Amino acid sequence: MTDGSPQSVDDPSATERELRQRLDILATFNEVVADVNETIVDAGGRADIERQVCERLVQTDELRFAWVGVVDETTGDVEPTAWAGVEDGYLDEIDVSVSAERPEGNGPVGRAVRSNAVQATHSIADEPAFGPFREPALERGYRSAASVPLVYDDARYGVLTMYAEHERAFTAELAEPISNLGHAVAHGIDTHVRRERERELERREQAFSRIVENIEEYALFRLDASGRVESWNRGAAAIKGYDTEEILGEHIETFYTDEDAEDGLPERLLDRARTEGRAENEGWRVRADGTRFWASVTITALTDDTGEVIGFAKVTRDMTDRKRRERQLDAVFNSTFQYIGLVEPDGTVLRVNDAALDLVDGDRDDIVGLRAWETPWWRGDDERIADLRAALDRAADGEFVRYEVEIDRVNTDRPVVIDFSVTPVHDDDGEVSLLVLEGHDITARKERERELRREQERLEFVNRIIRHNLLNGLNVVGARADIVEDFVDDAGLTHLETIQGRVREMTELVGTMRTFMKVIVERESHEFRPRRIDEAVDHGAESLRSETEAASVEVGRLPDVSVVADDLLDEVIEHLLKNAVQHNDKPNPAVEVEVGAGDDAVELRVSDNGPGVPDEEKHRIVDQRIEDLSNPGNGFGLFLVREIVESYGGTVAIEDNDRGGATFVVTLPRA
Repeated sequence: MTDGSPQSVDDPSATERELRQRLDILATFNEVVADVNETIVDAGGRADIERQVCERLVQTDELRFAWVGVVDETTGDVEPTAWAGVEDGYLDEIDVSVSAERPEGNGPVGRAVRSNAVQATHSIADEPAFGPFREPALERGYRSAASVPLVYDDARYGVLTMYAEHERAFTAELAEPISNLGHAVAHGIDTHVRRERERELERREQAFSRIVENIEEYALFRLDASGRVESWNRGAAAIKGYDTEEILGEHIETFYTDEDAEDGLPERLLDRARTEGRAENEGWRVRADGTRFWASVTITALTDDTGEVIGFAKVTRDMTDRKRRERQLDAVFNSTFQYIGLVEPDGTVLRVNDAALDLVDGDRDDIVGLRAWETPWWRGDDERIADLRAALDRAADGEFVRYEVEIDRVNTDRPVVIDFSVTPVHDDDGEVSLLVLEGHDITARKERERELRREQERLEFVNRIIRHNLLNGLNVVGARADIVEDFVDDAGLTHLETIQGRVREMTELVGTMRTFMKVIVERESHEFRPRRIDEAVDHGAESLRSETEAASVEVGRLPDVSVVADDLLDEVIEHLLKNAVQHNDKPNPAVEVEVGAGDDAVELRVSDNGPGVPDEEKHRIVDQRIEDLSNPGNGFGLFLVREIVESYGGTVAIEDNDRGGATFVVTLPRA
């Protein structure tokens, strides 16, 4: 680190100001060094140490920004891990390297890492090597910079870089304090890293102790450095079937299948334990009698004080029962026709059932491990992927998500419509540990819905023809027939009356058909409302009285209640009253209407004194289908009553009454 020449020996105020600035920075370095030990004690982790150091540095007025970065040993890139001060996106705008072959590697950061010494830039505006970073730095008020490697006992933990808001802030006399600062920060990080290693070792020892406590369930034994058995316990004898005398000195490949032994699996596990300290594996193992069992195996390296591997501790657990249960689960998992997948909360696919694979002709090994949106069901449609990712995020937060989605099907251009859901599964701590993806093929249902909509459109078209053409035509015929009545003789009058009667019947039938069409067309979208049952009954009774003088209508006390219905409730009551008269064989038909109200339902009873309905006919009348009607005038009214009442959520039944006639019982939901 070289010093620059003073700006002007004739400007004592500038010299004094520069000296004061250096003293302030020096004081900051010394204070940070003094604070590092306290930071180490209180810090929650390495990131906490780095952050607190950066925040402490920028508390001085002279330093504008500070950051810590770590070196990617593979690429040479420096990745920021902590920062404080005026950053304003600086770290996002620059790329920093330690490679001398790259322009980004010749700034103070790259030089500091390569030289393992403090490196400074006295004037960012004038330093050629600062080229890639100059404009972003100057825009944020950085005028000089210094970098110090964070190294302790040959362990490199990164690099600390500081920026000052004036030039020549980091002069030669500050090289040693900056170096001391870097050493103190590296020592703090190293202390914390070592503590974490000790805690991890303690956790491993505790885990090992817990295993030993359950020794009856585990095979626990020791191997020498080459992998030969040195000790044997009761659990090992029970699981593997060997006595101590016959297994001591044998290599662990004895417990592996011939295929795994020839493939070198035992040696690979030992090598992994040597280099990583621990190796885990699940697979088939062989007992002394030649039978196989599914085992969960952990091999832990045992070392001496110098770190040399002197042997291994091997723990084996018989997981055959669990493997059998997993196979049974797989059988159930794959026996359903619905599509099922299990994913991690981050979207990583764990399992997929056969039905889902068949949908896209996928290979399970190629799909497990991918993120869900990278799988064949979702690829190729950005909107579909965005919807899935949003659903997974919501489910990972504990929400059940369900929506419809179209999935491309293999060997066809027509997509499959899926009723898709994501269900979160919580662990014992209440955290989401798994997401269950389910899909039901509703393509046929959606097609039926489309057909139903088309059918409704056709019915509406027919309804319009009936309403505008047929009814208007009948009205014209009826009006002209009334006019012709004044011009015909007695011989023609009989024929004219027949015409007028038929016109009235046809007009009434058209009205009934229009009502029926309305029920069918508007069934899905129609909204019901409360209707006063007493008003509807009074209206129907008055209508019947005005149409016939021979029939008597007696209405009991009507409760002041409302039912869930619409304007067609009047049609229901009118048809029931007319039916009681039209099918009555008495010269003076008598009709009684009673209404009873319960907490949830209202019962309307229409009774007559007619011939009644045989038991074998009651069910046929109430449950008749449209194809059972020989013509629109034969039972069509009662069919219409049932359709309307059922659309309200009600029921229709027929009973006998005391006068030998029939009673139609209509139950309606109370509003």
